[in-house]
Amino acid sequence: MLTEIADIYVRLSSEDRDKKHFSDESESIQNQKTMLINYCVERGWQINGIFSDEDYSGADANRPEWNRVLKDCEEGKCTIVVCKTQSRFSRDMEMIERYIHGKFPEWGVRFVGVVDNADTNVKGNKKARQINGLINEWYLEDLSDNIKSTLKTKRKNGEFVGSFAPYGYLVDPNNKNHLIIDETAAPVVRRIFDMYIQGSGYITIARALNDENIPPPCVHKKLLGSKYYNRNYEKNLAPSLTWSDSAIYAILRRQAYTGALVQGKQEVVNYKTGKRRMKPESQWDVVEDMHEPIISKETFLKAQEIRFSRGKGQKIPNGSCYSLAKKVFCGECGNTMWKMSYQLRDGRYNYLACRTRKTTSGLCDNKHHIRLDELEKIVVDEINKLLDKYYDEKQIGSLKQPKKEKGKDKSLTTQIKNLEDKVKRNDARMAQMYTDKLDGIITLEEFAIFREQYKKETQEMEKRIELLKTQLSKLYDNETPIDTKSIMEKYRRIDTLTFEIADEFISKIFIGKLKKDGEREIKIEWKI
Repeated sequence: MLTEIADIYVRLSSEDRDKKHFSDESESIQNQKTMLINYCVERGWQINGIFSDEDYSGADANRPEWNRVLKDCEEGKCTIVVCKTQSRFSRDMEMIERYIHGKFPEWGVRFVGVVDNADTNVKGNKKARQINGLINEWYLEDLSDNIKSTLKTKRKNGEFVGSFAPYGYLVDPNNKNHLIIDETAAPVVRRIFDMYIQGSGYITIARALNDENIPPPCVHKKLLGSKYYNRNYEKNLAPSLTWSDSAIYAILRRQAYTGALVQGKQEVVNYKTGKRRMKPESQWDVVEDMHEPIISKETFLKAQEIRFSRGKGQKIPNGSCYSLAKKVFCGECGNTMWKMSYQLRDGRYNYLACRTRKTTSGLCDNKHHIRLDELEKIVVDEINKLLDKYYDEKQIGSLKQPKKEKGKDKSLTTQIKNLEDKVKRNDARMAQMYTDKLDGIITLEEFAIFREQYKKETQEMEKRIELLKTQLSKLYDNETPIDTKSIMEKYRRIDTLTFEIADEFISKIFIGKLKKDGEREIKIEWKI
């Protein structure tokens, strides 16, 4: 008899209260591991690996250790996945169906939930697992609604509900819903407002703070031992390691420094994915005088008046947005290129320079400016090359089905097939549920609940299928991608670059450093 090979998976989603230090493993996770190890040993199963995700939701498909387990299953490194309960594996019904009832049988993998007796080797166990899956998903939905309601009430009452205090403040150790002044950072905030009101610009203020080696907000949080995560900081990139003009700009806009709590700027669109969107300012939750102010309200209002009177830095003298605004980035450090203007003998010219170089010396080698009009000429020439290629009859064949459009076609087809398969499975489940009702296995009330849930899911999937089919049918028009065609045929040749034209063609432009031969790499990422 072959020895079964098991992957043990444990998960805990809530913030652990039994840790002595945030890097320690929680007691709950330790208990789960001990129980599952003993369970495997008692049955003579060989343990391939123990995988643990802490502080992750059961609906999150991006759990790192969870994905490692799935990879082991697909590659045949294990024959059993063992969890405390099915909900530890996932609370998302779609994930349960996709893996436990779909991929796992294909891969020859058995799933075992120890406490709730979920076992794919038990034939009559499937309906119970599906019911548990629905209950777990409903639990998540109810939990999401309850959390939203609780947080909204707290915000309306002026209680701080953020994960991290704004720069200049600390979370009160005696009351997590209250802010107290950070005596180290507060003087820096006051200095920023004072310098700005006295006439200094964002870059000047940032350079002054960097020259004095004052830690920027991200670094300051880390020095305080915070678990705050910043992708640029983790990658050791300049924008998070030094003060930047954008950091100064953000501080000057923060009303919290007057003692007001400003919260609820965003809302969660989908509790499963965690995606958020900005809310209109009129819907923000603002409660005045909830903590000690760092600056006066008069100082804050004065700074806002100055900020609005100076206007935005991404505009040229006539007040219109310049052609490549927010599209040009440094090819060395990844920061945005800052626009400035110089008066020369033959006139005034706009230049672009790396923002990192402008605020901190020594962190980026891309120290030379590039004239905006010269860059615009390069971009115009490249766009015209695309247009010439499009209108050249010999090249039309290569434009009909570019690789990325073929890939999109395949992706849409796959999504449609997967959804149609799910609709069929839903229909089969409903038929089985009806039989179970007739046999008295489930009550009429339970059947009504399940029927409504399946009906809702099926309707949503059918709407999604229709939308995807519409996208697929419109993907090509005379074998030419609609988006490319609609953009290309608006123009035959471009002489002057405008913001509207650049925005249609270009996603990003990366400017490399000037080489010894006087050349520099300019990379354009096209939208089409």
